[in-house]
Amino acid sequence: MRVATDGAAIVAADFVRSRGEVRLVRAPHPLLREARGQVEAYFTRRLRSFDLPLALSGTPFQRAVWELVSRLEFGQLVSYGDVAFAIGHPLAHRGVAAAMCKAPLDLFIPAHRVVGADGRVKGSAPGSLRRRLLRFEGHRLP
Repeated sequence: MRVATDGAAIVAADFVRSRGEVRLVRAPHPLLREARGQVEAYFTRRLRSFDLPLALSGTPFQRAVWELVSRLEFGQLVSYGDVAFAIGHPLAHRGVAAAMCKAPLDLFIPAHRVVGADGRVKGSAPGSLRRRLLRFEGHRLP
């Protein structure tokens, strides 16, 4: 996983593939070392939610969606409608879906934990890690 900081918060995070596997990139900055430790703890099932300062850049609606989703714990699933209701926009499930498509900071904003009302993974691109992450967290997918 590649993670970047501005010194005060995580500003970018995305998965890096190496021979078909996810690997962590060396982390010299203290915040990056903390992020690496938390990612390693997540993948060994010792961490249920991340506790890192995140720099979110987007509309107020997008930031509300991302902030709520960033607080979801390991294995917790919600629907797009659940998120819309929780942020005070009960009819905005499509807006939530659009915000999740643009979610920055892979894994720290766990877009994989937001699914359709029927429990299915929606809107993921081919090669997306969403299904693998859900299986890792113990979900059987429809």
